[in-house]
Amino acid sequence: MIKYVAGIDAGTTGSTVMIFDLEGNLIGTGYREYSCKHPHPGWVEQDINDLWKGICEASKEVLVRTEVDPKEIGSLGISSQRGTFVPIDKDWTPLCDSIVWSDGRAGEEVKWIEENIGRDHYHEVSGDPLSGMWAYAKYKWVIDKRPELYKKAWKFVNGQEWLLHNLGSEELFTDPSSLALNGMLDVKTLDWSDELLKAIGLDKDKLPPVKTSMTQVGVISKMASELTGFAAGMPICCGGGDQQCAAIGSGVIREGLAEITIGTAAVMVAHVDSPKPDVNHTVLFGGHAMPNKWDMEALTFAAGVTLRWWRDTYGQPEKEAAKALGLDPYELITLEAENAPVGCKGYLFMPFFNSQVSPYYHDNATGGSLGLTLAHDRGTMARGVMEGVIYELRMSVEAMENVLGRPFEAIRLSGGGAKSKLWCQMQADVYGRPVEKLNVSDCTTLGAAILGAAGAGVFGSIEEAVDKMVHTFGIIEPNMENHKIYTDMYNIFKDTFLALKDANIYNKLAAVTTKYWG
Repeated sequence: MIKYVAGIDAGTTGSTVMIFDLEGNLIGTGYREYSCKHPHPGWVEQDINDLWKGICEASKEVLVRTEVDPKEIGSLGISSQRGTFVPIDKDWTPLCDSIVWSDGRAGEEVKWIEENIGRDHYHEVSGDPLSGMWAYAKYKWVIDKRPELYKKAWKFVNGQEWLLHNLGSEELFTDPSSLALNGMLDVKTLDWSDELLKAIGLDKDKLPPVKTSMTQVGVISKMASELTGFAAGMPICCGGGDQQCAAIGSGVIREGLAEITIGTAAVMVAHVDSPKPDVNHTVLFGGHAMPNKWDMEALTFAAGVTLRWWRDTYGQPEKEAAKALGLDPYELITLEAENAPVGCKGYLFMPFFNSQVSPYYHDNATGGSLGLTLAHDRGTMARGVMEGVIYELRMSVEAMENVLGRPFEAIRLSGGGAKSKLWCQMQADVYGRPVEKLNVSDCTTLGAAILGAAGAGVFGSIEEAVDKMVHTFGIIEPNMENHKIYTDMYNIFKDTFLALKDANIYNKLAAVTTKYWG
């Protein structure tokens, strides 16, 4: 008898495996953290075997913790990073580490794309603003800079395809929602763009074909069963890209709804029935995990990872105190931040550790601080890190509503950041509007589980699964006095970024970094 469904989120800094009952209640979680590699400034790579090991360990962990009978789990869906790719041979052996979505190596290539395709035409075809952060420019980098690797590769796959193969998939295909950060999708057809592939000399045969998400691709193999603990023969399904899964898991399946996920990165996703005009190229349009639907998206590449950076770089006192008290260091860091004043006494933190993405797409933007005085302490600076992330997200909220032509009916919060009471209230106050919480804040993994359940026939449709499994609770109202302070600080934040951008400071700094350390 089927009592449960499972979902996997193969993230950038860790893999999460969750088991849910058929009402959407979280039964248990397993998690394994891993790291990325940074062989050169701006480069981000990852050993995809670390993801697989993390999934196996997290799967066994959740099964042990919950004591769920694996035979009572009816399906498994998977969510994975988008824009991350790895070349494999015919035996599915990775030929090198993955190039991760946040990798910024393709500056020269994006200039070539601009000169030979043009920003306007590229946006018209792909639905994406031109950026070196999309996989498209990095594929050109591989073709131009690593021709032997390109020639040797049988296929270039997203993490999801490789992980599904390890689990027991009998098919090889990708889906539109997983291609959102690839930058070479034809946004009208939701398939590979022959024009864009031809322009950079990328052979379509080296890419997996595109089908829809919510499709069963096989069952857990005997070997995968031994490694993960899941029952052999359990249906496995193509889920989708992480943020499209988060949209499903937060119930964003009609126009007018949006959700913001704060994880390693932060992403805002809204359902749209069709791409909208965006003359300034501020947001992305791509395939939703809802078959034959689209989404509108805005990105911040460094969000939760900035707080992790703060913890690892400056948080030794909190680490030591947390260890002695049996707490998480983040609890103490957040407590310090909560006791600091709104607006941080004029301190601004610029969180552009991996470029500024939506709505300005400046690949060479970097982080920094402004306004530091002797009046500032550890708590003020910790709060400043959190506020800086939300200021950048406000730029995305404004850009997406401008394109949509109206305010969103509701903004729902998900991801690790939604577990923080302070970060949730901060978002309501910075945006100046109510935000909505969900029973399950890890909407990405829930969305993967929903897609797996619909694909395996546990539910008759995504809509039915969402109705049964997605539940909201609690509207957080903004403190409008705080909003006034935040708006003043936000305007300085935005003006500072634009001033540095327009003065070419970020590009000059990138050139010096490359010259001496690159």
